[in-house]
Amino acid sequence: MKNFSDERGQIQKLFLHNKPFLILKMIYYNDNHTYAAIISRKIDCSYSYIVKLLNKMSKLDIVKVSNDKHKRIVKLTDKGKKLFKLLLEVSTIK
Repeated sequence: MKNFSDERGQIQKLFLHNKPFLILKMIYYNDNHTYAAIISRKIDCSYSYIVKLLNKMSKLDIVKVSNDKHKRIVKLTDKGKKLFKLLLEVSTIK
């Protein structure tokens, strides 16, 4: 059984950076699905780094990654949608 504080710490470490937030934003505003390669191009980041972040997000049940032939399709889970909305709300605080 996972320790809640461990999972919370992993989420905090992950989302204290700009790129993970941009990934969530891209998925959310693209009808809740997109391809890893498109994310890589749009946020100017290497494909391997995007896949690494997506794997971490997948382990935390924030995104679901599936393969369609040679493409990785990325979707937000319900937890991922809630997290993005919270992060968006926090980012607008002045």
